[in-house]
Amino acid sequence: MRPRRTKRDLNHAEVRDGCRDLGMVVWDLADLGGDVLDLVVCWNGRCLPIEVKQPGLENDLTEGEQASIKALRAVGVEVVVVTCVEDVVMSFEKCTKL
Repeated sequence: MRPRRTKRDLNHAEVRDGCRDLGMVVWDLADLGGDVLDLVVCWNGRCLPIEVKQPGLENDLTEGEQASIKALRAVGVEVVVVTCVEDVVMSFEKCTKL
């Protein structure tokens, strides 16, 4: 069954396309909906699940998003909530310093 079209945050395409413009591999999973986070972004030897939110709504996560983030973090996977491409880049920089 094909994924359905879901409502995306207004900045979703900007974040996705901006990451691709920087040479990142981006898998857009937003159409899967439910508990699946928006993007998986891979760069510099790492992959991060990413939830895109509009500025000021970073903490406005659905119950499904919260559950997914909790489940991933429970098995040692870092998850980031971003509002812009710069947030994604900073998240990868933080990972490489660990």
